[in-house]
Amino acid sequence: MRRFKYLACCCLLPLLAACSTTRLAYDHLDTLLRWQASKYVDLNAQQRQSLDTELQNLWTWHRHTQLPLYAADLRQLAATAQAGPLSREQLEAVSAKIRGDWDRIVEQALPGYARAHVLLSDAQVADMIQRIGKEIERRSRKMLDRSEPERRERMAERMDDTLRDWIGRPNVRQRELVEQWAVQVQLATSEQTQERHSTLDRYAALLATRAQPGFEQRIRAFFLGPDVADDPQSPETVERQRWLQLLADLSATLEPAQREHLCRKLLGYAADFEALAVEPG
Repeated sequence: MRRFKYLACCCLLPLLAACSTTRLAYDHLDTLLRWQASKYVDLNAQQRQSLDTELQNLWTWHRHTQLPLYAADLRQLAATAQAGPLSREQLEAVSAKIRGDWDRIVEQALPGYARAHVLLSDAQVADMIQRIGKEIERRSRKMLDRSEPERRERMAERMDDTLRDWIGRPNVRQRELVEQWAVQVQLATSEQTQERHSTLDRYAALLATRAQPGFEQRIRAFFLGPDVADDPQSPETVERQRWLQLLADLSATLEPAQREHLCRKLLGYAADFEALAVEPG
């Protein structure tokens, strides 16, 4: 199962929120990742050096092999968007490609990830699991303490901000589509929080075997095994389909200036990725 990928995405997206800052953000990505790791585990000097080495290797691989692929995909997407509305099928293909991109990163990172965890003491692992559990609870309380109308309103506001970034000011019809989507979205529940804790328990049990042969293979199965999101009836799949339908509906309503704004945004990211790919880092 592709667990914890949303945590990683939430950490990275704020830094990559604007084209003008993409190159600066990417060049400081290793610092962000070290800081994120320090939130969950206190490393000694040897462990920090090992983590630095693993991050540098992953970062170099990603810069020179993955960024050119992202740039090409973005240029192709911009050309498709310029030609007219994006269909549901085209957006499905983009979604599948993004999931494949993520899996490649995880696949590349797993050997180093496993090596770094082997160096942790039992006390460090226990402390890390406890901190992750507290973070799960904190996020759950933050969501569940709000009323349902407040949560849906906040969701619509965030989407409005996203649209302003990508297409400019939304028109009346586009705001209506966003509001309809926000009303239909399945909100997070306490049962999902319990499922996250159950996943964390399985992760802790896995880490307890980190000194035993085959740990890398077991952790690979944990992160890249069958995903609940692959089940067409799962809530994750339903919400992803609802999200893609919203994007398709919005694409059909784009005004010429909004379409130009979107294409410039995509091409700007593509140019940044191409420039980063040829830099030594």
